[in-house]
Amino acid sequence: MKTIREVLTAGASLLRNSQAANETPFLDAMILLAYVLNISKEMLLASYPDKIDQKDEDTFNNLLKKRRANSPVAYLINSKEFYGLNFYVDKNVLVPRPDSETLVEEAVSIINNFPTTKNILDLCTGSGALGIALKHSLPKLTVTCSDLSAKAVDICKKNSLSILGEELITIKTDLFNDIEGKFDMIITNPPYLTDEETDIMMEKDWPEPGMALRAGMDGLDFIRKIINQAPDYMEKNAYILIESSIDQTEEIKQLLDSGRFYNTRIVKDLSGRNRVTIGQRV
Repeated sequence: MKTIREVLTAGASLLRNSQAANETPFLDAMILLAYVLNISKEMLLASYPDKIDQKDEDTFNNLLKKRRANSPVAYLINSKEFYGLNFYVDKNVLVPRPDSETLVEEAVSIINNFPTTKNILDLCTGSGALGIALKHSLPKLTVTCSDLSAKAVDICKKNSLSILGEELITIKTDLFNDIEGKFDMIITNPPYLTDEETDIMMEKDWPEPGMALRAGMDGLDFIRKIINQAPDYMEKNAYILIESSIDQTEEIKQLLDSGRFYNTRIVKDLSGRNRVTIGQRV
């Protein structure tokens, strides 16, 4: 039998030579092997001299094959860490990105400065990452999560139960169609890729759901609708936080400024790129 170190090194080498994982081959291999062995990454490194069973090596190699075929590590292990929490994910939802933590951090900061902010709507919730992370940070909040996808809503429920120990209010709806009441804050990471960008990704067998990506000719179809409709579901002076691509934030700020919003600003992500656009309802 081979040692864990030998198997891990060989696996990282395989990924290093594949297009899918050439950015983080060792990390990807380490996460997959730790998953197969049901141990932490730290324990894996401490177990380098240990022998590995053939069955576990075969399972690891099968996961490597899928990773080389462009399957995200998060889908292979059905888990993704976000804001220090482990979320269940599969092909029915987008994999939460570290850049999205910027939106949660900004929301927490705003709420701490304005403690009367209590009722939150996470629109286009997907796995529920934004709303659940916010509720975990500030347990007294009332958070409603909504999504057009029934499977995404189910995954959000699953995550809220496993992470928070309770099921958040979850609604299957197309944007605001079945939303009732008014909120102190709306957070959203809606689809924002152009049709062309989405088509290119789908032609390359992109594993994430196209409906969570595609947003019209300029990628702003959903965001325009949200900005136009959101004020009817917001209390006076309530905040809206919108995540988008870096080249859309200025236009989104203009849309907010020309709508029923004021005090608009753009926040940069961890890499120093424009990521979240914020406004307050007039």
